[in-house]
Amino acid sequence: MTETALVIARTPADKYRVRACAQCDRKGDALAIHWRRGHDPSSALFGKDLCDKCGKAESRRLVKERGAVPRVVFRGTTDGATRAPRASGKTSGTRRRRAPAVGGEKTPPAKARSRPETKLGAKKAVRKAKTSHAGLGSIAVVREKLRQLATEEPYYACESWRRTPYDITPYDVLPDGAYVAGVGVEDEDAKVLFDRLNTSVRDGWTDYVPVSVSDGTAAAATGQQPSMKAHSGLELDLSTEKLRTPLRLGVDVEERSLWGMDCFTREAILASISGVTWYAGDENRPRRVEYLQQRFLPKLHTLGADGWDASRVAQCVLDDAIKNGEKHTAMASRALLRVIAECDDDYARAPAPKKKKANSTTTTGEVKAEDHTEEIVESHDPRARRERFRIHPKGTGVVCINPNGLKAGTFVNHYIGEIYSPWKWYERQDAIKKCYPGMELPSFFNITLERPPHDDRGRHVSFVEAMHKGCFASRLSHSCEPNCQTVTFAKGGKLTLGMFTTQDIAYGEEMTWDYSCITESAEEYRTGFCLCSSPTCRGSFLTYSGSGAFTAVVNKKHAFLHRNAILFKASTSALTNVDRKMLHDSGIRECALEHCPDWVVKWAALTLEYIKLEENELPNELMSLPATRFGRYNELGAKSEATGVAATRITNLIVTLDKIRYVLTRSGQERAPFFRVLTESEVIEHLWSGDESILRRILRSILAGAGAKKGSNSVGKSRLVMAKMPKTGDARVDAAMKAIQERIDIDERPKTASDLLWFYANTRNWFTHAKLDNVISPAVNIDDVASVIPTTQRKHIPNAFRGNREAMLQKRYGALYVWGQLVTWYKQTIYSPDSSLSADRRGTLSLPDPESCCSAAPSAYVNKERKELFKALRKNKHQSWPTATSWSFKNPAKVYGSPMFDDALREMYPKEYASTTSFTTLLDKHERQSM
Repeated sequence: MTETALVIARTPADKYRVRACAQCDRKGDALAIHWRRGHDPSSALFGKDLCDKCGKAESRRLVKERGAVPRVVFRGTTDGATRAPRASGKTSGTRRRRAPAVGGEKTPPAKARSRPETKLGAKKAVRKAKTSHAGLGSIAVVREKLRQLATEEPYYACESWRRTPYDITPYDVLPDGAYVAGVGVEDEDAKVLFDRLNTSVRDGWTDYVPVSVSDGTAAAATGQQPSMKAHSGLELDLSTEKLRTPLRLGVDVEERSLWGMDCFTREAILASISGVTWYAGDENRPRRVEYLQQRFLPKLHTLGADGWDASRVAQCVLDDAIKNGEKHTAMASRALLRVIAECDDDYARAPAPKKKKANSTTTTGEVKAEDHTEEIVESHDPRARRERFRIHPKGTGVVCINPNGLKAGTFVNHYIGEIYSPWKWYERQDAIKKCYPGMELPSFFNITLERPPHDDRGRHVSFVEAMHKGCFASRLSHSCEPNCQTVTFAKGGKLTLGMFTTQDIAYGEEMTWDYSCITESAEEYRTGFCLCSSPTCRGSFLTYSGSGAFTAVVNKKHAFLHRNAILFKASTSALTNVDRKMLHDSGIRECALEHCPDWVVKWAALTLEYIKLEENELPNELMSLPATRFGRYNELGAKSEATGVAATRITNLIVTLDKIRYVLTRSGQERAPFFRVLTESEVIEHLWSGDESILRRILRSILAGAGAKKGSNSVGKSRLVMAKMPKTGDARVDAAMKAIQERIDIDERPKTASDLLWFYANTRNWFTHAKLDNVISPAVNIDDVASVIPTTQRKHIPNAFRGNREAMLQKRYGALYVWGQLVTWYKQTIYSPDSSLSADRRGTLSLPDPESCCSAAPSAYVNKERKELFKALRKNKHQSWPTATSWSFKNPAKVYGSPMFDDALREMYPKEYASTTSFTTLLDKHERQSM
């Protein structure tokens, strides 16, 4: 309930009128009337003003008393329907006093002025008093602040505001420190998984970084202040006694359905109480944050199903403050209640727009004759239509219920669950996405367990899924300002994950940790709205790896052709001791490289070279970014970000190696280098002398009439050229290329043919790929997921798999999967990387078919297509050619190469390919000569 406390001070007058409860009216020098408004929609008293003492509805009566007229000083907040006392009657010679100062607790003296108090003047006085309550600030200022926040802070614009908690996901409790093989993991794979948990590092080793250090680095990067509650140099107690006595569920901690708010609502609450003197001004923002974190949020976590109602939370905080005599907290709660009432609830009380329901249809799509349009009006409860003060459910969380709280460095519990290898984990995720394509953002109960780089066998990554099996440690919610942290540590020659507190946690406070999740999906990033309610909230609990800030070096030094150049180099060069040493020094050793052929190890070494290059160059890219509202990167913060990006890159490198190893170790699979360079004779046959050579195919298309007029000399010349072409090439490749351009001396040769021949003639490195067998893995078992997927999301199964569930749950690794995965190694969520590969090769590696050079009208190509193509190539040679052109790219010979690829090789490895002229120089020269 929303309380309004009014103090009626008396000034000389003959009579006055007040709104009061007839039974509870008290006469005297000061009349204190407490009002509250009925909040239960099902009650007949909903929306009415109730007396705080007896709870009855309001009644009006005229109280006559000599020598007094009321002056209204608000000490609380109205709640929309509550009106200020009205003054009426004749007055003479009275002095009106100035409205209280914003944020002030006392009414300042006012200049005396003589003005008769008319009925109209009394109404204006009341309106002025309502917009400037003593000690609570101006409502107009708050409204303006809310409008400003709407353009600055992230807002969770969900389609419909959910006001019920999410169901708690049940799980089987595992013994302390125990991991179990994941669903569908075969015995042989399980042995490998548990063997990776063995370590040679000393007992007590951890990957823990003090929160204060990491916070300070992040603060330097973003301009935010580090957490003052973080403990610098916090030591974790990893003694056997401590690890055997984790926190007890129901005694120290409790699982609850919790609520949270987005950044806009958080700032709206802070702005609402900023008019109170104790909390006003930028210098008092820490006090406002303390009110939110120490008063509002702990109370929010106790309200259960009613947590969505911000006014209910504020009222409970107010009740506790009055009970405990906390004056400032009470004033802040009253201010918040008033803003919610006047800035959100009053707005929501306006008649809801009527929505028309579409005509229902039969299963055949025909409209029933008896169907009619219905008008639906939203709920009459204005709280359900709030826009500014929305609180959302955020799932199951953990709250401290130990009366003494928890000290920093306390062992919470082991983070345990089902364990998967990388290739199996992503097979499982692909199957879930295929079965439930309409699924919203999945629940995040998984975490990676990474081997330390200095272990004798080196790095590797395992995925731990704690959704169905585990302990309460996996139920902690995310926070951008956490008070707990997961730590990988060694104990008894085994690696395990544990959760530890990093700050002192008070009774009733939520326990949180930073998920540190990275996503490659922009849609998933936008969906992952953060509701942690912390003052330093990032707005999303996900980090988007495709953000321009973190892909600046990738776009310049590791684009599509650069990545293919690395694979080309790995397939054509020997593995050296320098390569092995670089991998060993970075922790990529036996565990990650086991059963990998030498060319894959060489590829890993060359890719690691890029990772180190990016780590060195990314800080400068970050520091050159324009300033944001968080500030700009400094050297310390930029280097910290670059180190984090490099760690993520290495993890993705190891995951890719695990996927490639799985495909190449299947029975009968080819293990030779994936790319094979064409010999000189093969190149001549492909371009010049073969029956299906590029030259013969161009001439055949011209003879077919695509580029020559009937009766023209061009036809005769074309036939003569074809007749004189040798069946076998005995000249050098360069001579053959020159002959191609010189011999086709056709008067009416289309410009497309001229350009096409130029691209083929200026390509030096031609290659083809190995023919790998398709690999179809066994069907993935995801029956355990069905229990947590809403029924509404189980209908959207692709038509291609309906009735064939086994095929839907199988993973198919195509013949080009290895190619696609190796050139997109830093992305792991692409279901079929070889599918996107065919589009990326268009024009960049696979030059146009000769038959397509005569498909476009000459004028259209010269005037538009040619100019746009050359412009795009100068801007980005790694970009695939536009689809809306006359070119086709079937490439039946499966031979690849282009001048742009040669240029990428020259950029990546200038020593080996220094003689190659730059592509831009060649293109400029060709364009000048062909004008």
